[in-house]
Amino acid sequence: MPPADVAFFAEHGWVVVRGLVPPARVADLEAALDAVIPAASYAAWGERFVEVAGISQAAPALAAHAHDAQVAAIAGALLGAARIQLLQDTALIKPARNPATLAWHQDRSYLSYLDRPAVVTARLALTPCTEANGCLRVLDGSHAWGGQHGDDLAFRRGEVEDTLDALPAPLRARALAAERTVELAPGDVSFHGCLTFHGSRENRSDLARKTLVVRLMDGACRLLPEHLPSPALRDLFTTDGAGHLVGPSFPQLWQTPAGAPPGDQ
Repeated sequence: MPPADVAFFAEHGWVVVRGLVPPARVADLEAALDAVIPAASYAAWGERFVEVAGISQAAPALAAHAHDAQVAAIAGALLGAARIQLLQDTALIKPARNPATLAWHQDRSYLSYLDRPAVVTARLALTPCTEANGCLRVLDGSHAWGGQHGDDLAFRRGEVEDTLDALPAPLRARALAAERTVELAPGDVSFHGCLTFHGSRENRSDLARKTLVVRLMDGACRLLPEHLPSPALRDLFTTDGAGHLVGPSFPQLWQTPAGAPPGDQ
């Protein structure tokens, strides 16, 4: 990862790596996704966008992407982590002419069961992601605002202005000036931290927007089981004696060449 990109991420809370995934692999991944979620099934989602968690379990090609060591190594550089583990993976599809939007939010709002905000989201574009089809938007530098993910703010619908009343007064004017549109070509991967505000508008185009999303965490993170959405989920979050997530659901994808041991780095 070029030092300039790492520095950009540290300052802005997001960065784009252009052409990270070769065209042939992008085509294979899109074909695998289409086989699992064919276009004919989009209508069943109504006016919502299509979101399928754990999509990597549906096809070997999708699993290979979710476990990509190169993507994990970039996450390690951005987080300054010695080890990177898979946390979650999801397919996101915005069908053509679909009015669904994703409200401004921080991923930390639903990842507070980890003891630190050391998670980065990698979004691979399988199709062009443009302003017209509802590409990612970020609030530049908002990762430095800390956790602002109370119930009044997270997942509220609409434009930046609709969330201003939920932000502390000193941040309101900054939010208006901070919006950036993150357009991607197929094969580009955007990375954003879990404290970076982001969202997306509706798809106004005639083409579906398809992305594969992988959330990657610093292996030093520990589980706070009392912060899980439901006690029933505890059995799914297996940990070692120190509280680090372990097991096949949270595989280690990358570590520093020195092979630093787990724990606080």
